[in-house]
Amino acid sequence: MQMLKVLVVDDEPGIRSGIDRILSKFTVGYPFMDEDIGYTVLEACTGEEAIQIFHDNQPDIALLDNKLPGMDGIEVLEYIKRKQLNIEVMMITSFASLELAVKATNIGAYDFVPKPFTPQELRSSMENITKHLFLKRMTQKMNTEGKQIRFQFLSVLSHELKNPLNSI
Repeated sequence: MQMLKVLVVDDEPGIRSGIDRILSKFTVGYPFMDEDIGYTVLEACTGEEAIQIFHDNQPDIALLDNKLPGMDGIEVLEYIKRKQLNIEVMMITSFASLELAVKATNIGAYDFVPKPFTPQELRSSMENITKHLFLKRMTQKMNTEGKQIRFQFLSVLSHELKNPLNSI
């Protein structure tokens, strides 16, 4: 089973442990995937701690609260965008507003889930973000392989075109 690293950034220990319990035995599988995907949960209680974990552990997904001590969630999201980190972000916050949701989405958040949320709401959002991440990575892999195949084709083509010229 493939495991994705999920960083839960929230100053409330109950939220962090609740998300850990919800995701610990949860897996996502789709007919087009070779294997199911599970989650390894990492935790941070401040934005500064999250940034350190981004560089040390390179999580795949961040569940990011907005109201944090020190840096708030929007500042962390702006940091992710500025540094072009390959992390999908889901904002989770008690102080949900349309303005905040639009701002977070414009900066790069994939999803916005207001607290309190049910385990089913979290699982559903995790399925969506996991599917998005999987398809994004497959597209990147296909683009890379496509470039390699084109290069090989052009190399063979140029070699084959040179052979008749050499004979002449």
